Amino acid sequence: MQDRLTGNEQDRHLIDDLLAWEFGNAACYFALIALLLIAISGLLLRGDLLRAQWGFVAFAIALLPVIAEYLTPVIFPWPMKLCITASLILHIAGGIFEFYFTWYPIYDKIGHLVASTALSLVIFVMILVVSGITGLRPGRFAVVFCIFIPVMLFGIAWEYAELNIDSVAGSTYFVGIGDSLLDMLFNIIGSGYVVVNVHEMLKYDSFPNLYRRFIHWKN
Repeated sequence: MQDRLTGNEQDRHLIDDLLAWEFGNAACYFALIALLLIAISGLLLRGDLLRAQWGFVAFAIALLPVIAEYLTPVIFPWPMKLCITASLILHIAGGIFEFYFTWYPIYDKIGHLVASTALSLVIFVMILVVSGITGLRPGRFAVVFCIFIPVMLFGIAWEYAELNIDSVAGSTYFVGIGDSLLDMLFNIIGSGYVVVNVHEMLKYDSFPNLYRRFIHWKN
């Protein structure tokens, strides 16, 4: 038991050190600039107006946490912000530079892995923020359920959207049922990694303490 508690304390220190990394926010801003440059290159270098437009939309989405931090006193954990931008970079670059086709299927599966991880982190952070505002203290199984199920539903909706777009536009986003099942497997791995860690943290730490570790407020 003592060894297990010691190991848990070590994990806590690792997570706290990661969250407190002094270059975390700088990495987020660098990723934002990279995303913007990819969108611009799609317009100026590739002449792909449609994908460039989606690149600018992705940049606007990635800016939302930064805007929220500017307009509110809350400060979000940098890993969440970086994962969001990294996921959008993979998606936009994959279309503009055709990585989805030249590096298929590896590139596509990495994209699903990062996207599901990012979405899981967003939901987890939103649960923390809402609990901090309302005083609600959901149990660890409720938290795991509220993270994992929406990510899986979003993944299914994404696959259906690809199939629907193909039927309307004659594109080839939906490769086949086998590819979609593999996409969902990587979605499960990405989201599962987050929920397992959240579950373990909630086993040994109170919800208010977890909130204070991940969410900070401006002075």
